[in-house]
Amino acid sequence: MAATHTPLDFPREKVALCMIVKNEERALARCLDSVSSWVGEMVVVDTGSTDGTIGIAKAHGARVSHFLWCDDFAAARNAALDQVSCEWVLVLDGDETLIVQEPAAFQAALSQSHWDGFTVPIRSLNDDGTHSKAMVFRLFRRERAGMRYSGEIHEQLQAVSEGKLRTSSLSCIQLDHDGYTEAVVASASKTQRNIRLSHKLTQSRPKDPFSWFVYAMALAQSDGDGMLVAAHRSIELINADPTRVLGEHYVVNLYLSVVNLHLQRGDIEQATEMANHALALFPESPDLLYKRGSARIARGDFAGAANDFRRALSDAALGFKLVVDPAAIGHGARTGLAHALRQMGHRDEALEQLRIALGQSPVDHASAHAEMGALQMDIGAVDQAVPFYVEACIRSPSDAGLALKLGWCLHKQARHDDAVVALSGHVGDQQIDALLARILLDTGRAEDAFELLASNVSPAALLTRGWASFVLGRYPEAESDWDAWLLWAADGSAARRALLLFRKLVGEGSADFASLPCPEVPREIDAWLLLLPQYQQSVCLERVFLRGPLFLGEGWPAVRMRWAQAMINQGYVDAGMSLLFEVIRESPQDGAAYYWLGYCAVLRGQPRDARVMFEECLRCDPQHPQAAQALALL
Repeated sequence: MAATHTPLDFPREKVALCMIVKNEERALARCLDSVSSWVGEMVVVDTGSTDGTIGIAKAHGARVSHFLWCDDFAAARNAALDQVSCEWVLVLDGDETLIVQEPAAFQAALSQSHWDGFTVPIRSLNDDGTHSKAMVFRLFRRERAGMRYSGEIHEQLQAVSEGKLRTSSLSCIQLDHDGYTEAVVASASKTQRNIRLSHKLTQSRPKDPFSWFVYAMALAQSDGDGMLVAAHRSIELINADPTRVLGEHYVVNLYLSVVNLHLQRGDIEQATEMANHALALFPESPDLLYKRGSARIARGDFAGAANDFRRALSDAALGFKLVVDPAAIGHGARTGLAHALRQMGHRDEALEQLRIALGQSPVDHASAHAEMGALQMDIGAVDQAVPFYVEACIRSPSDAGLALKLGWCLHKQARHDDAVVALSGHVGDQQIDALLARILLDTGRAEDAFELLASNVSPAALLTRGWASFVLGRYPEAESDWDAWLLWAADGSAARRALLLFRKLVGEGSADFASLPCPEVPREIDAWLLLLPQYQQSVCLERVFLRGPLFLGEGWPAVRMRWAQAMINQGYVDAGMSLLFEVIRESPQDGAAYYWLGYCAVLRGQPRDARVMFEECLRCDPQHPQAAQALALL
């Protein structure tokens, strides 16, 4: 906030506020209030306001004059300068406020004789509530040679652009700016005006890289291809004499804009190349390091990305005077570093970085929470991942990818209703629909699952839609979808082997299972098998049990016990017991089978039968711990 009082000996008579305005009633009073007690005069030149701007300026004691707008900001600035009488000029825009943090240092700057002007820090409010920072030249002696503005837009003082002024930076004051938020820019209808004026600037100064930068920035929101043409023209002019722009921070913004556009378009190689070139000029720019780290992540160069993110967080980068994206020196770089470390297997260090990033992350940034969820998933802690994905979805509710990850975790935890809620807001996304249909299928709603996937042609949808058709008795449709899915499925994948095995177990004929890619029984088949009793596909289930020994051979006893346990745990006790009785018939000394039969008896409320089975289990296997514990409870 601005200082609440001005020292009595502050030399107000030395400095004047100088402004050009048009329709600034939204913020002008705030601006003038922040400055009035620090300056000896306030000069406001209006360029055609139709709102309450002029009245606000006069009410605050400003001297107001009028300028006929001629599409030339420099001309308007110079008209305002002509009316200033003080030694020093402080230039502000209507959407800025002055903050004096150290009055004594400000006073000393106005009283010294060595420096002719100062750059001062400016904080610009972003749409997400964070701030970007930069340095702008706004405080200078009026009567030095070359103190006239040039340039129809993004005007510059001639003495500054030609390097003929003794300048330094001043940190005792700061400007706050809120005119770049999306709502303000849209309300001001500035885009087309800026394109027109910046194009005019390139025509009057065709060999000035700054003029082409201004034109590129004006085109950035509406014409990406045009922006690249203008930006590369600016870069060509910079390359012709890079020494003259090393102190110009607009060059950083120029490269950042080009790198960002290439990243958005998925052109990672071009993004990396441009970042490399820019970092040769500005090796300590945290924004450029952050963007190159992101590009390296996309290329799979995790070691290189980690190095860039570490450099963005270094003291050298923190001391760089331009930060466009605060994430580059905070939560964004730390989250990127954690991702790179996780990919390289350094999970402990990744966790350490994420803990810091979570504390730094703005309320509507989800990346740190999403990355922490991914880290928990990597170590198999699904229950720990869920709250981080929940928070990530709250922070970024439109992100279907986050909803998919949350839905998958909830599905793995059998929290089906919660998963449906998480996914339902993104119906229409093919991956979301495929997972949602799977959950509907697993919870007895095969018809709804089929309808959801009716027009979905993604591979995952074909597999699930085939199962929905199968349990609904639409066998030809199931076969068709499964055949189509197999064309996509990777050779040797567990899901492929599971489907091939299932089709042999329920199909006709006696083809040898050895013809399958691998005679193992993947776990993926277990969940599909559980659909058969759920949808009363008893004939198919019996066929699977009957044909299991034929195709699985020596592997059948272990798979039979696995399937028996899965059936019982999911509530299909009768199906599980039928397999257990088969085990006992073949292996009467199998203690585990007796234990699970005892467990079934408990589920059915038959304690006597349960006791008999647990005792028989201990007779066959005296060291069976669960049976002894179950008997004690009975």
